Amino acid sequence: MRHLLLLFSLLLIFGNTAHSGVFDSRYPSGRASAMGDAVVAVSNNLWAPYYNPAGLATLNQWQVGSSVQRLFNQPFLQNAFFGFAMPLPSGYGTMAFNFEFFGVKYNGATLSRENTLTFSHGFYLINDIHSGLAIGYNLRYYYWDLGESVENRKLGSAGTIGADVGVQANLYHRIFGGVYVYNINAPTLGKQVKHDLPQRIVVGAAYRPITEVVTSISLDKTLGFDTQVLGGIEFFPVPWLALRLGAATTPNRFTAGFGLKFKGLILDYSFQNHPVLPETHKIGIIYQFANEL
Repeated sequence: MRHLLLLFSLLLIFGNTAHSGVFDSRYPSGRASAMGDAVVAVSNNLWAPYYNPAGLATLNQWQVGSSVQRLFNQPFLQNAFFGFAMPLPSGYGTMAFNFEFFGVKYNGATLSRENTLTFSHGFYLINDIHSGLAIGYNLRYYYWDLGESVENRKLGSAGTIGADVGVQANLYHRIFGGVYVYNINAPTLGKQVKHDLPQRIVVGAAYRPITEVVTSISLDKTLGFDTQVLGGIEFFPVPWLALRLGAATTPNRFTAGFGLKFKGLILDYSFQNHPVLPETHKIGIIYQFANEL
């Protein structure tokens, strides 16, 4: 039975990262996940570095937050995110630090652990009442530990650095566009056996027909794999409640969720199905400080 469980956990890992391998396909934002992750053009909070770091430019308030998700509803797949974003003075944009932990644990033993520490910066090149153009970048440190074998031998660990860049534009704050290039420097892990980390490019657009509604679509291409089509919608029936729906291809998925706002607190929840594996649940909380710079 133990061997079957271990095999099942490995299958889940590869199922979750079928497009690339390690260090991909895990995102912190309940808002984005509920919208099918189609937010490259409208990422706008401290989790923006995972979708398009240019979105940090839209922030003019401090934010701190945390997010956890139960991947495929399996307790031995542990995934958590922590971060904060800080606007810089004199129009220098906003910077953020984010940390992700992902681990596979069974009977107290860690089978695999992935940690990612990210520094991000986003700023406007143009920002007026007619249009906006922002650029952003990430510098990531990846650390991968394979844990121990059944004979209690260390299986090794490795680290590397990756870089991402992103661009966001808007016209009259109603039409939005975005481009995000992930691991533009083609990083690899390992010394004797090289493991290429995934490289992706995401392009997308969004439209806000009225203030309370945003619709979005994205194309997500991981090099060497099929292109995913992502789509989503966000609707605010009242200012403190957001309702969200989304869908994605390859694999075909349906997503849904909601967001709640109360003073400085923002709570987001999302549900994501899978055609083969169980569903994934995600919940996150952000605290937004009132002081503006």
